[in-house]
Amino acid sequence: MGFVERYGAAFGRSKALLLRMSGLLAAEQEAQGAWIGDTGGRRWLDFGSFGVHLIGHRHPGIVAAARDQLEHMGLSGKVLGNAEATRCAEALIDVAPAGLDQVALANSGAEAVEMAMKMAALSTGRTEFAALRGSYHGKTAGALHLSDTYTVRSPVPLAAKAHFLEPGDIDQARRVLARGTVAAVFAEPVRGEGGVLPVDPDYLAALRDLCDESGTLLALDEIQTGLGRCGRIWRSADDCPPDLLLVGKALGGGLVPTAAVVYSGARIGGAAGDPVVLASSFAGGALAGRVGAAVVELVRQDGFLDDVRRLGESARKGLGELLGTDPRIREIRGEGLMIGLDTASPGIAGQILLEAAKRGVLLSFCLSAPQVLRVYPPAVIGQDDLDRGLETIAAAVAAVSDMPAAHHN
Repeated sequence: MGFVERYGAAFGRSKALLLRMSGLLAAEQEAQGAWIGDTGGRRWLDFGSFGVHLIGHRHPGIVAAARDQLEHMGLSGKVLGNAEATRCAEALIDVAPAGLDQVALANSGAEAVEMAMKMAALSTGRTEFAALRGSYHGKTAGALHLSDTYTVRSPVPLAAKAHFLEPGDIDQARRVLARGTVAAVFAEPVRGEGGVLPVDPDYLAALRDLCDESGTLLALDEIQTGLGRCGRIWRSADDCPPDLLLVGKALGGGLVPTAAVVYSGARIGGAAGDPVVLASSFAGGALAGRVGAAVVELVRQDGFLDDVRRLGESARKGLGELLGTDPRIREIRGEGLMIGLDTASPGIAGQILLEAAKRGVLLSFCLSAPQVLRVYPPAVIGQDDLDRGLETIAAAVAAVSDMPAAHHN
């Protein structure tokens, strides 16, 4: 039995069909930097990975830290305090906006969102939430209900009510928060799964003021945008200090699943100390802590954020020159190395994704806006490889024939 058949038997025929259509008949086996290799000897530039691999695959500094830590301890025993988890928490507090002085560690971004929801409800005594339309906060039950395009698809009912705010409509936000029933507003500074849609910083600042006036907590979800993806350590948290800051994806260094809530102890109080609702068997382990601290140190190094901004500008400019007049592409947008390729339809996006994979570049859909392809090169990519990837994407677009004309922005 070949690999694709084995994969389909284990995970479902539909997933195996996608691999077969893409010509991806072997299993990924190794990765380094911007490249992934399979068991058949093929290599792909990784411009997808759901935003996880900002620092690339198997970064030497992160791998060295992980190997050293594995000589000592992996998971925490959960009774004693853990030095490496503490080091990670201290690193996050050090780069967080003023006033965020405590950390709760989690295993994933969705779990961090769930933790923040519980902390907000416990500290405010309120049971309703608000989130921006077009946002995505995870697939666990609570987080799913903060993602408006997924609420109707969730098989699990949720008692807590969620209000969805239209980004830019501050009057609507004022009306919703004035009721005094919302525990926290969750906001992505750039709605990644919604189509790589930036939120106006002025709207976020006004939302911050409304939260202060109404006794509502503000939770900024920088799981996808944070730790350098947009060319700054935080896309919005420094300009619009939240009460709860959600961190993930890049924090795991491409090696371990880990995330965190960095929060204001003064605002949250004892709500974060309830082990019944916030304790975790796996979160806060030594290996994840060591890796997370090493990632924060790497992101803070001189030149890292400069490279993200330079490469991001080069990628957007290159895509514009290659695809700016193509009828299949409606818009190219984004910040730093978080780029969205808005196509004329989900069908076109799917065909481009398949054609790009056949030619050696891996892209991914935006989950809530399947007509938008995510182009997320890692910060460690060289200019030659970046240019090669962009040219391959353009070739993939050109291979999609007989497409209707699209509106250009």
